Amino acid sequence: MSIRKLKELVLKQGWAGRTISRAATVDRLNPILQSLSGVLVAHNLNPGLIDDALIRTLRMDIGKMSETILSCAGIAERNPSDAESEESDVKSAESKLLEALKAEGEIEHQMRSRAIIAVVLANTEARLQAVG
Repeated sequence: MSIRKLKELVLKQGWAGRTISRAATVDRLNPILQSLSGVLVAHNLNPGLIDDALIRTLRMDIGKMSETILSCAGIAERNPSDAESEESDVKSAESKLLEALKAEGEIEHQMRSRAIIAVVLANTEARLQAVG
């Protein structure tokens, strides 16, 4: 069991200990924001693949991630990289995003960042399940 899990069990809520800096949060979340944007591009290239409600949720996730980056005094880089913007395989794009989000779950983020990552992770799993 990790130290983070032990802290959560003992404290029940809140957080204690060191977290990564706001600048490090921006550096870690911007690639995820770009991946989210790339997933949206992939869904736009494949219309009707999933329910419109899931697409709206994806757009809200992009907004939440952008807001988190801005609250850390960063610049939200929404444009997907060239490789991600050309990604037309929705399942592959969603899978890559899911892996990145799971990796962020092991990082000592501040509470607000951890909450947003958890919500985006759950929404990504729902979209991936809908894609099949």
